[in-house]
Amino acid sequence: MIPNRIGRRRVVATGMALALVATAVGVPRVPAAQAAPPRATAQAATSQVVGFTVGRDGRFYLASATGVTPFGSTVVAPPDADVSAVRQPDGNAAVFTVGTQGGLVVAVTSSATSAISVYRDGAGNLATPGTRLTAFTAPDGYVYVFFVGVDGAVYGTSYNRVVRPGGGPQRLSATGVAPPGAVLAGSWQSSAPGAFFVGSDGGLRHLGRTNGSWQTSSIGPSGVAAAGSGVAALTDGDVQAYYAGLDGRLWQVTPAGGGLPDPWNRVAVSASGVVPVGARLTVTRPANGPTGVFFADAAGAVRIVTNLAGGWQDSVTTGPGVASPGGPISALTSEDYFFVGWWGRGLWWWLFWWWRRPPPPPPPPLLGETLSIPLGYPIQYGANVSLILYR
Repeated sequence: MIPNRIGRRRVVATGMALALVATAVGVPRVPAAQAAPPRATAQAATSQVVGFTVGRDGRFYLASATGVTPFGSTVVAPPDADVSAVRQPDGNAAVFTVGTQGGLVVAVTSSATSAISVYRDGAGNLATPGTRLTAFTAPDGYVYVFFVGVDGAVYGTSYNRVVRPGGGPQRLSATGVAPPGAVLAGSWQSSAPGAFFVGSDGGLRHLGRTNGSWQTSSIGPSGVAAAGSGVAALTDGDVQAYYAGLDGRLWQVTPAGGGLPDPWNRVAVSASGVVPVGARLTVTRPANGPTGVFFADAAGAVRIVTNLAGGWQDSVTTGPGVASPGGPISALTSEDYFFVGWWGRGLWWWLFWWWRRPPPPPPPPLLGETLSIPLGYPIQYGANVSLILYR
């Protein structure tokens, strides 16, 4: 059982080596008081960010500013399998997927040996191979993992600081609360872990632990979103969740005062038609910085909805056609930067955005700096990806 803690960038490439040359195209002029950091500082931050995915050959792959390489030699899951990665306290990575056996598969690194260990944790036949899952490190130091099984129940497990084989995922909810393979977003509220998802009835739901037991709560009306569709949440203790409504608006949901299981406040933070219905979302926020919700729009451009200027606004951050419309996308913050990663057509794409830059005037220009890396390995267009800070 779960323990009860439960300008654009121009890229000059020679082979897989990359020299990053910044340009000022499309980047708003920055006042002296907000001058961008030196390029060396920006590249140092970039060097710590890596993305993980599962290739067409079923193996884990790692992508970074130096290229794309296999992450272990073991076939773990079907092509297009979802992945979720975390950085452990010692700097090592732990990457999770639902494997070909329908159970949790984990790959972990060891700084002592530079080896990669891949193992199955728990029973098989719990979920569709490659199903969507979420993993995150909570403020209590535990790593929590959740996914929806073939019976429509939420399953989960946890690890005490260091990820190692344990008892595997256990069923934490009633069956049928969500479509099999629904998107989940990890959460942390009132010193307890949980996960948000859009339930089978099209309403936002939350699974959380109260007084040692798990309960599923309705925190909004039904019929407002596509069942099992994209949802994102912060896991730093400030409870905020985001989802795309059937009207194409991005909605923010926050506690109404009493917390779970009471209904929460929800407010639209974008205009209608901005977010493709069912789109995958990712949210991140630097310390003392703005919240940024990223997604790929209907034209395949990566967009951000942010409260950088105090109120919410949306902005196009790339040109069209660089991402799978509404497809998987991952983001994190490091120092004063947002990093966003996704798989395009034959390219690994990065969006690199310094958030202290003043907000753009409407209409929004290109806001971020991007770089692309030729794959060189069999990665599927629009493949799922998960970013972490590594080593």
